[in-house]
Amino acid sequence: MKSLPLVLCALALLGAAAAAMLYFQIGNSKKILETQLASANSHATSLDSKLATAAEQNDLLEKRLATLDSDLGEAKSRLTTTEARNVQLARELAQTKAALAARDESDRALNEQLDSLKRDLAEARSSAVAPEAVAAYKATITDLERQLANAQHGAAAPAAPGASTAVFATHPPIAAAVATAVVSVGPSNAFVVLNYGATHGAQPGQSLAIQRGPDVLAKVLISDVRPNFSIAQVQPDSLHGVLQKGDFAVLTN
Repeated sequence: MKSLPLVLCALALLGAAAAAMLYFQIGNSKKILETQLASANSHATSLDSKLATAAEQNDLLEKRLATLDSDLGEAKSRLTTTEARNVQLARELAQTKAALAARDESDRALNEQLDSLKRDLAEARSSAVAPEAVAAYKATITDLERQLANAQHGAAAPAAPGASTAVFATHPPIAAAVATAVVSVGPSNAFVVLNYGATHGAQPGQSLAIQRGPDVLAKVLISDVRPNFSIAQVQPDSLHGVLQKGDFAVLTN
């Protein structure tokens, strides 16, 4: 019986020692947990800061993307405008080339007419031609030179049929010839000037066949008669070739 209190005391001491050890262990665990909690809170705060920074960067990227979309739309609009301008420039270039080609052709035609008139004038000077006929030649040559100068400086040379007829209507004959012949051919073979005038019996309305050798090239109808030459209109459906100075003309009525 005396040993029972001793056992109880021993058990109490052992329990107190175990409690003291458990208390110290719990205290240490609490400190560890508090340290871990503080570290977790710090990590969470850092993550929140990073998340806020990422959100700001995302907003900036979205704004940048919107700006790039706007710039892309403007670039596409400018590209469309540039392409339309290129098409317009190509069209204008083609028109300019066509105008230059037309002017070159006009210059060539005027030069040919001018050379022909100069040759006719030289022949007229060596023939028995009235002074007023020579003056008419000179006036026609001067007018053609003026047209050629205007064409070379960009002005349009007269191309209407009336204007061409007016030039040749004042074209005098070179000289009287035994046979009726073509002395000038109008643009596009529209008419001819014949060395066949009123003094030779020419009358408006007379019909002639233009020949080169045995071949009949066209039929013409006299529309204007002068003393020593006449102008005859070519009947389009009768034209079979290119008329030239020197072709013969034979009355058909």
